[in-house]
Amino acid sequence: APGMDRIPCMAAPSLKNGGSGAHYRWGQSAREVTIAINAGSRRGRDFRVEINRSRVSVATRSCGDEWQHLLRGELQRPVLTDECEWSVEDGSLIIALAKDGRLGAEAEWWTGVLAGEDTLEARTADAVAYAALEGLPEEERHLATKALAMSSGLDAVHALAAKAAAASDGAGGA
Repeated sequence: APGMDRIPCMAAPSLKNGGSGAHYRWGQSAREVTIAINAGSRRGRDFRVEINRSRVSVATRSCGDEWQHLLRGELQRPVLTDECEWSVEDGSLIIALAKDGRLGAEAEWWTGVLAGEDTLEARTADAVAYAALEGLPEEERHLATKALAMSSGLDAVHALAAKAAAASDGAGGA
């Protein structure tokens, strides 16, 4: 349909440690990948969202009974299907994918939503938002921060993570 090639995303929740695809923006924490798609005036019934352990499919009703896929393919990493959810709120379709933590912290850093995708934007990188989550044990926080720095290749992220770890240990800034 004309005008449906690229749907601009509205201001969705703060999406740190992510990027954008053709029809969506995404972000991640140590436990979850969040996807935001502009819903406009559409409601939940105007979307088809299917999530399984390794695949995702999101389509919206375009004309009558026709559906346009906004996101479809193999996920970059497996998810815990029973803990994934989606909703339409404040003009955005929000999809929360629960990462499978059994794979270990270093396996959990995503560089994109779909397999083979690298849509990570350095400007969204925030080691504090990713690694220093409330209740995250120090060892897991360290591994997550290390994975973040290794995967993204950003020296600045590593420096942020060290500063956040020092602050959370009560040592303050260096």
